[in-house]
Amino acid sequence: MTTTDQSSASPTRRVLDYIRANWPRSIYHDAPGTGFAGVDIPFPYTSPCIKGEGHFSFFFYWDTYFTNLGLLRHGHAQTAKDNIKNMLWFIARQGYMPNHVGLYNRSQAPYLCRMVKEYIAATDDTAFLPEAAAGLRQEYHFWITARHTPTGLQRHGHHETAEGAAEFYHQICERLGFSKDVPLADRIRIGGHYLAEAEASCDFSPRFGSRCLDYNSVDLNGLLYEYETYLAEVSVQLGWDDTALWQARATRRRNLVNRYLWNEERGSFLDYDFVNQRPSPVASLAGFLPLFTGLASPAQAARMRENLPLFEREFGVAVTEDRPFDRTYQWAFPNVWPPLVYVTVEGLRRYGFAADALCIAEKYLATANRLFAKTGLLWEKTDALTGEVAGGEYKAAPMLGWSAGVYAALAASNDILPCP
Repeated sequence: MTTTDQSSASPTRRVLDYIRANWPRSIYHDAPGTGFAGVDIPFPYTSPCIKGEGHFSFFFYWDTYFTNLGLLRHGHAQTAKDNIKNMLWFIARQGYMPNHVGLYNRSQAPYLCRMVKEYIAATDDTAFLPEAAAGLRQEYHFWITARHTPTGLQRHGHHETAEGAAEFYHQICERLGFSKDVPLADRIRIGGHYLAEAEASCDFSPRFGSRCLDYNSVDLNGLLYEYETYLAEVSVQLGWDDTALWQARATRRRNLVNRYLWNEERGSFLDYDFVNQRPSPVASLAGFLPLFTGLASPAQAARMRENLPLFEREFGVAVTEDRPFDRTYQWAFPNVWPPLVYVTVEGLRRYGFAADALCIAEKYLATANRLFAKTGLLWEKTDALTGEVAGGEYKAAPMLGWSAGVYAALAASNDILPCP
């Protein structure tokens, strides 16, 4: 598989060698008429799972940002760019990047801005900036118009028909333990909220009380703040002459996030129920998104750091705090999800909490190393209490994708090993 002597290599080196050897197996290029759900994607792309080794072997949105972290560090910059170009193609084609290829009813957490920023920073491919920035502007327009709320902040949503929302209810009812025998109006209403939660990239979570359409989510608004600050910078570089507009939008969003999403009592950024005008009772690692994108103040970042014991256990940081829930959730304590591990680590590091960031990163790497030694695979999610592969609403998949990308990024940034 590799040229490294596996008997003498460190556990981290063995995992990195596995990742490097397997990137090519997760890269695909659709021949005419072969694309998933009848859509032939124009450029080569990566999938979360290697085909035949997991359920998610087609092109996704937010997964791909975290995959790109590893691609950029392991000499696959062209594939990282192709992933971005495919997203720009979807945005031009249907107005937004879908949750995954073949969907027309929802998007997913918008990480494309970060993908573009990091690709250009890694490669100095400034010739790509005009095309990429134009796509970012179009995608931003989708979010601020299609997902607007009375608070001035954005929510997750969908644009499915009533019939489609009812059908989505049927698709998930068995998985979630819901009754099939409910009135049509309830199926439409409940299905719509869960479609929005699927767009929120945490299907499913107790954060939204099963009413995702009624919430301004912390992570979405934290990410959109980065679009506004980055497009202000890009405006200067490209001579758009609208820098002041983007700066004003970023300032406005920061003020609204502080008004609605910052909870002084808990010292945390929380999702906000704008229908009932109250914060979500569930603290989650999504609260670190404003640190990740630089929206938080130093004082807010320090309060968030004080909240780490809500999430951190022996084998990592769970996605939510530990509290009684009405059922078992995919995106809740004690499950550890690589994307939000990375967001938490980088958010803490950005505000100077290097020791905390290193501790969390090392727990992620150590758990991955131990499971790799047992199974020869990386996994979609793990358990913060046991260090084993996690449960939830469905069985965890063996995964390259974000598990490998986050691993490669944390191994490099924490000086565990040189990772060119």
